[in-house]
Amino acid sequence: MRAFLAFEIPDTIKHYLAVLTKGMGAKTTGVRWVEEEAQHITLKFFGEIGEEKTKAIKISLAHIGTAYGSIETTTGVVDAFPNRRRARVIVVTLVKEADKIKTIFDDMENSLSTVGFEREKRGFVPHITLGRRKIPAPLLDRDIPRIEEMKFVLDKLVLFRSTLTPQGAIYDPVWDISLKADGRD
Repeated sequence: MRAFLAFEIPDTIKHYLAVLTKGMGAKTTGVRWVEEEAQHITLKFFGEIGEEKTKAIKISLAHIGTAYGSIETTTGVVDAFPNRRRARVIVVTLVKEADKIKTIFDDMENSLSTVGFEREKRGFVPHITLGRRKIPAPLLDRDIPRIEEMKFVLDKLVLFRSTLTPQGAIYDPVWDISLKADGRD
């Protein structure tokens, strides 16, 4: 199965970002916007993996559930990767507790390297992807709406199965790890 690891985000945030992208879509061309139900915070894309690897991933990451409590973060600004001049991926950054998300990412990378996964070479920037372009183009300041700083909680690390369809990818949860430091809720 084609799979990736991500933090699930609350429906209220997904809905807010869907409204935001609808407004941006009227001003910004050549972007394939992420559907509301497909929004999340990706930590690692695995590509095609089998059932044995799926089990190995869960076992290697099980400690994350008790090592880290839930994370209260906030939406930041609309930005782009690799940059706004050559925007290929349009994102919303995360502000509060971004360092904790990076710490979990580093821990996850260390753990996954022990079961045969290569470490990510690019620096990790916690974000929610809003849309992608096949051909990079500038993301102009005038096309970027002011975004409300919204608080939300990340409390679940999820392995998603990604099924590609002509209408876009469909994401189904395979398993999850709840973030409950020291076993507390």
